[in-house]
Amino acid sequence: MTEPLLPGALLTELLLTELPLTEPLHVIVDGGLDDALALSVLVGLKVPMSQVVATEGSVSLLTTATATGRLMATLGSSVPVRLGSERALAGAYPAGRDPFHGTDAFGGKAEALKSAPIPSEQAHSLAGSVLCCGALTLVAQAIQVGCSLTDVVWMGGAVAVGGNMTAAAEFNAWMDPEATDQVLASGVPVRMVPLDVTERFAWSAIELDSLRAAGRLGHLLADAIALAHDRDGFFVPHDAVTAVALTSPDLFRWTARQARCETRGELTSGETVVDRRPWIGPGTVLVAEDVDVPEVSARILAAVASLR
Repeated sequence: MTEPLLPGALLTELLLTELPLTEPLHVIVDGGLDDALALSVLVGLKVPMSQVVATEGSVSLLTTATATGRLMATLGSSVPVRLGSERALAGAYPAGRDPFHGTDAFGGKAEALKSAPIPSEQAHSLAGSVLCCGALTLVAQAIQVGCSLTDVVWMGGAVAVGGNMTAAAEFNAWMDPEATDQVLASGVPVRMVPLDVTERFAWSAIELDSLRAAGRLGHLLADAIALAHDRDGFFVPHDAVTAVALTSPDLFRWTARQARCETRGELTSGETVVDRRPWIGPGTVLVAEDVDVPEVSARILAAVASLR
């Protein structure tokens, strides 16, 4: 990392020690190539999961659920895949979403995955720990009904780099700004891994070749990810980075911040507003502000290589 842990970040250290990886772990995905890589990392690291919940993202809920069920079968995992939300808290999810990761949610290579029944069961209670790699709709709903959430690790938001869906909004926050704001303001311990950190992982052909060499499943993932790499010239493994933030938080530098999400701005809806003024007291959102890029990438590749 480029900087050591901030000298005054004792509260941050304390919060991290109070956020162990606990069971059950609920994983929410929204049908992206980085989601597939994140699930592969979790299975490779043998992280105990209670359920994988498919939710709507760049593709429909059904497409996400179908691809996720087939991926988990291919990974040899018996963790159930269940259905999440296809509507935001305030209504329909916003329009204008391109199938960025392929119309099949797997880079056009879903036919290479094992067959599996299409998930049809609704998500179970999210009580416990949550890794959310999509919109926070289900997490906000869980808070509303009084679920006992231990902590939430969320890939989402942006602090200083601007958005990737609009000029202000990161995609997962943009999908459901009301849910994002409710979760960030809830007081539930949240670890937020924003674009400022994940976009430092611009995987080139070198990393993709390393992934392809990481066994049969690495080859399959690399073939799917090639859709994004060939289109953009690089691939950002947002959700896989966040999976490592869950399992190895020591590879990141965290700061406790006050954070909210804009819900009404005509040009800024979905913008995450993280208060970095030094005289403002710490909040309950631990924001990842630095990361050991080479080591996190190495751990992603090693986790995939461990799969058989």
